Amino acid sequence: MSRSKSSQRSSTTNTNINNVLDGGAIKQSFDFAAGVADEAFDSVDTAIKTVEGTTAKALSVNAGVVDEAFDTYSTLADTAMEAFSAQNNRALDAITEQSNRSLDTLSGLQGQQASNNVKLLEGIQKTIRNDNTGGVSEFLDSQVVLYGVIGVVIVALILILGRR
Repeated sequence: MSRSKSSQRSSTTNTNINNVLDGGAIKQSFDFAAGVADEAFDSVDTAIKTVEGTTAKALSVNAGVVDEAFDTYSTLADTAMEAFSAQNNRALDAITEQSNRSLDTLSGLQGQQASNNVKLLEGIQKTIRNDNTGGVSEFLDSQVVLYGVIGVVIVALILILGRR
């Protein structure tokens, strides 16, 4: 099975041509693959930029929502504190008013009690004096009143008669 030189040459040329053709096909395959890879990288870059923009927008909107929530909470807390303070002030005013009325009542009761105590002490003193004098001090007290009334009547008569 030996081949002739011309046949060997032809076979070598065909192999070289086939190899060149195969090399061109391989280069085209690599070029195609490089193009597909470039498209894939461009798609990934576009996707990353889209996700980046979407994320930035979502974070911005979320920050706005959080700010609004804090503002609403702050307003609500301020309103609640004002209402609580007003309610506390009304309660304290009512308690103060009730305490003042209680103190006024207590003061009146203490004054009445002091007056009653003075009358009681006077009565006790009269009783002790009457017991010690055998009732003469009571008679003398009534005599003083009698002499006072008689003196006033005499002065009145002198004034009436002196005008005539």
